[in-house]
Amino acid sequence: MPEGVPSGLAVGVEALMTEYETEPVHVLHVRDLAVSLFDDLQFLHRCGPLDRAILDAASCLHDIGWTVTQPDGKGHHKESARLIREHAWTEVPPAVVAMVSLVARYHRKSIPSEADHEAFAERSADERRRIRWLAGLLRIADGLDRRHIQATQHVRAACIEGTVRIVASGVDGLEAEVLGARKKADLLAVATGLKIEVEAEG
Repeated sequence: MPEGVPSGLAVGVEALMTEYETEPVHVLHVRDLAVSLFDDLQFLHRCGPLDRAILDAASCLHDIGWTVTQPDGKGHHKESARLIREHAWTEVPPAVVAMVSLVARYHRKSIPSEADHEAFAERSADERRRIRWLAGLLRIADGLDRRHIQATQHVRAACIEGTVRIVASGVDGLEAEVLGARKKADLLAVATGLKIEVEAEG
């Protein structure tokens, strides 16, 4: 466990996934894509090991709300956040739980708003910056597995002339995955202040 990362975080994630997650292959793949983007762009976001662990946890838990929003999954992002908040975490500070829940909550639909979202507005300015970054990366990663078939096998990111360029590689053309990621690039654009380009390697 990296220094500064609560020992109970992985235990709580495993417990929540065991109880609620019905597509573990999808969320674990999204986790892998998200942390890969995190690592590639570390020189931009300058987040540390705790933030990487928060992104890992939120990626694993972003869809657990599906279980309580069947059959259509409407609002499942908010339910995922609620289940994370209400879980009986052991040896995980409340601030970390709040970060995980908010990163998971913003994996889809509206982006964080200080004016409209009280739970987000309550966080410190630094926490809000980190949430935007982490949720922005999660949104892209989730879009890159839009069909839940793990067609995107690898992703890499770089900043070139004021543009964050994300390149996905894999199988089956990746048209749906690239489109999904482009549609969810809005928050990462806010977090970076830069243009976001997503494309398939070719």
